[in-house]
Amino acid sequence: MKKLLLSLFLFVNFIATSQTKEKGAIFNASLHATFALNENYVLFQPDDEEYLLDFSAVFIRTGFGYRFNKNVEASINFGLDFHTRFRIQAIPAYVNLQYNLITNEDFSFFVNGSYGNLWKPSSNFERGKYHGFGIGYQGNNGERGNIVFRLDFHRKRIANFKDGNLDSVSLGIGFNLF
Repeated sequence: MKKLLLSLFLFVNFIATSQTKEKGAIFNASLHATFALNENYVLFQPDDEEYLLDFSAVFIRTGFGYRFNKNVEASINFGLDFHTRFRIQAIPAYVNLQYNLITNEDFSFFVNGSYGNLWKPSSNFERGKYHGFGIGYQGNNGERGNIVFRLDFHRKRIANFKDGNLDSVSLGIGFNLF
């Protein structure tokens, strides 16, 4: 009897995990890079050894969420942001809502929006509000993990920063586990 129950459990588990699921828990992680215009770059001046864009920031993000159907998912995310150009560090904690505009067997094209706060665990970090939105492409290989490419706009409202806002546009790559 135990062998039969064990075999039945393993068979059901195998069938449940081998099918593409439309809803369930998700885990995501991504790495973003931000570039800014180089103030020392002179247009049409060859051999000045300056580039049009300079590296400005790196963002590391991770989160847990739930996919409600094939088009909608929500997650709670945390990040670690390093703005090297301004020597600012931030820890955003935010809620993200993603809507898949186009979904088929091979890929999904999505839009997303985020809103949350910046934590200040020590004097090295800034306190404030965070929000952002973006677009992205997610490969759907039918397995539990999918690669994600994204283009996001981020705004951090920081009291001691010029004009109170630190805006950036980032290119990101990451993955989702479903």
